[in-house]
Amino acid sequence: MEKIKILFITSRLVYGGAEKMITFLANSLSQNGYEVIIYSYEGTTSNYKLDDNIQFIPEDKIQTNYFTRRFVQAYQVRKRIKSINPDLVISFLTNQNVFSVLGTIFTNIPVIISERGDPYRNKGLIATIKYSIYKFADGIVFQTDGAKKYFKNGVQKKSIVIPNPVTSTPTEIIPLSKKDNSIAFVGRFEIKQKRQDVMVEAFKKVQNVYKELKLNFYGDGPDMPLIEEMVKKYNLDDYVNFAGKVDNVQELISNAKMFVLTSDYEGIPNALIEAMSAGLPVVSTDCSPGGARLLIENKKNGLLVSTGDIDGIADAIIYLLDNPEIAAQYGKEAQKITDTYSPNKVIKMWDEFINKIVNFNN
Repeated sequence: MEKIKILFITSRLVYGGAEKMITFLANSLSQNGYEVIIYSYEGTTSNYKLDDNIQFIPEDKIQTNYFTRRFVQAYQVRKRIKSINPDLVISFLTNQNVFSVLGTIFTNIPVIISERGDPYRNKGLIATIKYSIYKFADGIVFQTDGAKKYFKNGVQKKSIVIPNPVTSTPTEIIPLSKKDNSIAFVGRFEIKQKRQDVMVEAFKKVQNVYKELKLNFYGDGPDMPLIEEMVKKYNLDDYVNFAGKVDNVQELISNAKMFVLTSDYEGIPNALIEAMSAGLPVVSTDCSPGGARLLIENKKNGLLVSTGDIDGIADAIIYLLDNPEIAAQYGKEAQKITDTYSPNKVIKMWDEFINKIVNFNN
């Protein structure tokens, strides 16, 4: 029996949640006997290690003209799909999804697209046009029911919800008494989404009660100077640390007393998954379209707070600090997601959906 040939379409394989999941899925499928090819139309290298059997094809004529690049990229993707002639195309993220659907029209090559963000955040005519193209895909993968429900029945009928896996190895939970007196926050400095400004405001309130507590930010991004200014404004320089982007983030955050996420919107937050798999007590906003809610059962394995609720986040942090036994229990329960969202279970869902789509089109 011939191997099923799968072509992944991506803009680039830089560090990011969607790119990490593409790599995980591609590597797993390759190891499970699929022939896997990855085509990158904007990037020439991969920041992630790919399985030795995966063929990585970077575009040799990368487009930079702002006005024409999307049209040329759509042409390049379609040309590449036709030349490779795979049994299936898979893509993540909106632009890549649109290119993949357009690239497979009239080819008899099925395509599975995956919406990884929050569709409720994308407004306007362009977004409407892009999402209208989704209905021509053969299969659609969502991370949450909330994202799926944004779309009309035509899309929903072709779709499945497959969550992100926990790819990090469970570690031994460090007793709270031996942890650093700190809060961990992981995320790119893009205030519009990650809301580090809300975190600083909440931390200021907590710091009035727990004066030796520290806040460690992990990550970089364009809005870091704005947050640094806020920290100076509130005279918190000695208590807020900007650690930058690190490779061993799970190891570092496992020494914190808790993990906090303040995003307004996310897919399924990978940083939250890593924190929970490390057995950390977690506080998170109930961000759209429901990724945090999927992971956290409120007051059982963590605490959920409304988005933008500075007082609510501060109160939740103080509650965990005031009640270390409860915090420890939340951390213990949180680590159970390593089984619920194990790589084997997630890959099995993908494998079954892929075979369903390929067999339906043969």
